[in-house]
Amino acid sequence: MKRNGFFFGMALAGIFMLFIEVVSFVAATILLPTGLLVAKPDTDGYEEYLLERDPVLGWPSKNVFGTGEYDVSGSRIVPAFPDPSADSCVALFGDSFTWGDEVTPEFAYGNVLAELLDCRVANYGTGGYGTDQAVLRYVDVIDDNAPVVVMGHFADNITRNVNQLRDFVAGGRFGFKPRFVLDDEGLRLVPLPSLTVTEYAEAAERAAELLPYEYFRPGTWGAAGIKQLPYTKAVLHAALHYRVLAAISGIRPTYAPFYESDHPSGALPVTVAMLNYAADIAATRAQRFVVLLIPDQHDLAAASRGEPTSYAALRDALHDSGTGVEVVDAADYLTMAFEGDDFCELFVTCGASHFNPAGYRLLAEAVHSRLTVGD
Repeated sequence: MKRNGFFFGMALAGIFMLFIEVVSFVAATILLPTGLLVAKPDTDGYEEYLLERDPVLGWPSKNVFGTGEYDVSGSRIVPAFPDPSADSCVALFGDSFTWGDEVTPEFAYGNVLAELLDCRVANYGTGGYGTDQAVLRYVDVIDDNAPVVVMGHFADNITRNVNQLRDFVAGGRFGFKPRFVLDDEGLRLVPLPSLTVTEYAEAAERAAELLPYEYFRPGTWGAAGIKQLPYTKAVLHAALHYRVLAAISGIRPTYAPFYESDHPSGALPVTVAMLNYAADIAATRAQRFVVLLIPDQHDLAAASRGEPTSYAALRDALHDSGTGVEVVDAADYLTMAFEGDDFCELFVTCGASHFNPAGYRLLAEAVHSRLTVGD
């Protein structure tokens, strides 16, 4: 009788554990699109990607130049000055906020700036870029002798600067990227990774081996969990993601800790070093180099209250570096010029999107006001 009771208890425990695992599988499936978990990569088309990708930056492939919203120079089309063979007075580099995601080309800040300056402003911004890729695109890839270079840094780019595979932090596929590291030898480039099909399929489980400079290695503290058995463990790990931990602690934006000088990622010092490196290159090319710090809505709200933005430490470090890097903190201008009641009015979707046309116009005006000081 006791033996029967034991087996009955074991059966109940097994059923309960199976139930928990099924619930965890459903939870993991729901969490996957949020970036708190990653799945085994889909390798379909990977070999074609290797053939077509940009060998330095990863993306965009030069095959897209002259198609869609790209002109043949690699700039986004500039409706105000559409001829890519014309000399540029300003060249913009950065991520999707520089490109002008979620608005058509005429409303992108580069085109608005071109109208304000009455000259061509080439827009080499690229969605998903870290500061590292933007710097490399300026230094090694794009040939543009514009007298002014504006390097955009959106607030959350700090996390991209310690990342080698965007799949781990933003979903998608084939998001390999170069990055810089700062060590005893100084600033050093870690080139674009080249994994085999088999290695890419195993990238999440073997990240420490295959991508040794990846800060967000799946399954490690603060990074995404891996959607695999046991799913209960995967879901529990998702709760340790840096975004979840920051949100629980009331930290907004959740990437703000990456701007701390002692953060284990080393994101702040390597970002400062990259921007100083780009400024040094600009000096050799007799180009004026401007770093544009682009806030999100949390930064704008903080600045309006007289509080530091999430990236204040980067701004201060650039000022204190002694290299003379020219910095434009767009939060200063936007908080002064905005006449609405809620900074969300400047974004397509509050908390989860890019500027709308009104926001991009204010960004263009912020840059214009700096470039024309003394004119």
